[in-house]
Amino acid sequence: MLPNIRDNKKFLKNLIVVLIFTLSFAFTIDLSPAEAQSNEYFSTKISTEEQAIFAFFRAANVPPEYEYWISSSPEYKALDDSHKQDFLIKEMLRLGRGYGLYDVKTDVLELKTPVVAKYHPAEKDGEKAHMSFRFFNLGQTNVPTFDFPFGPNTVSLIVNNLNAFSKLALSPEQDQAVRSKVPYEEDEFDANLVIHTQVYKADYDRPVEQNKKWKRWLMTGKIAYVKCEIDSFYTQKKSTLWDFVSPWYEEQFRIKNMPEEEKYPHPFDLHR
Repeated sequence: MLPNIRDNKKFLKNLIVVLIFTLSFAFTIDLSPAEAQSNEYFSTKISTEEQAIFAFFRAANVPPEYEYWISSSPEYKALDDSHKQDFLIKEMLRLGRGYGLYDVKTDVLELKTPVVAKYHPAEKDGEKAHMSFRFFNLGQTNVPTFDFPFGPNTVSLIVNNLNAFSKLALSPEQDQAVRSKVPYEEDEFDANLVIHTQVYKADYDRPVEQNKKWKRWLMTGKIAYVKCEIDSFYTQKKSTLWDFVSPWYEEQFRIKNMPEEEKYPHPFDLHR
C-alpha cells in the first residue's frame, strides 16, 4: 500500500524546499562535464526507466510520490540509516529536475526490444515480397507491454498499432535493399525493434491489484518512429532493414538526427 505523503507534514515541507531548490539550480548551474561527473550531488542523469515513470505521471496529471519511489529502491534499502536522508534529498533533486523538464507533449520514450524476423520473397507474379516479425512468446494477435518498475509495483506501456508493422510489403527497390541485408532467406532470424513512442494516456486511479500488495498501472503511447535492425555478420554493426517516421514527428526526427553543428545557427548567420 502506498504511503500517504500528504499526511507527513515534515516530509512535505522538505519536498517543497527540495523542489524550489531543484528548479533554481536547473537553470542557474552550468557544470562542465568533468565537474558534473565529480559532483555527484548535482547528478542529472535520467534512465529510460525513470523517463517512463515521468511520462506516466505527466500523462495522468499526478505528481510522482518521490519518497515512496526512492525509499523503495534497492540502493536506498542497502544504505545505513545515517546515509538514507542524504540519499533521499539527492535523489529528489535529480528526479525532481528530470520530472520538471519532461514534456509529455514533445518528449518520446526510446525503447528497444528483441523480435524474430523473417524475409518472405514474392512467390507469384504480381505479389510483393514482405518482411514479418513476431515477439517472443506472443501470438500474432497478442499485444506486448513494456514494463517499468515503480517501487515494488509496475507501470506498463502499451504502444498502439505496433502490430500493424508485423507484416510489411516491399516495393521492388525495398526488396532489393532488404534482401542484401537479411542473414537468411528461408528461415527466421534475430532482430531488434527500436521504437520511439509518445505517451498520451495514463490511468493512475484504477490500477490492477493483486492481493493488495502489488499494483500495475497502464499507460498508452503512439508511435513516433519505429525501425527493424539486425547485427551485420560482416561489419559487426547495426543494419536497418526498414523504418517508419510518423508524419507528426518528421520535423522533430529530422532535427534530432541532423549533425550537431547544423542544429544551431552559425554566428555569421545572426548578422544577416
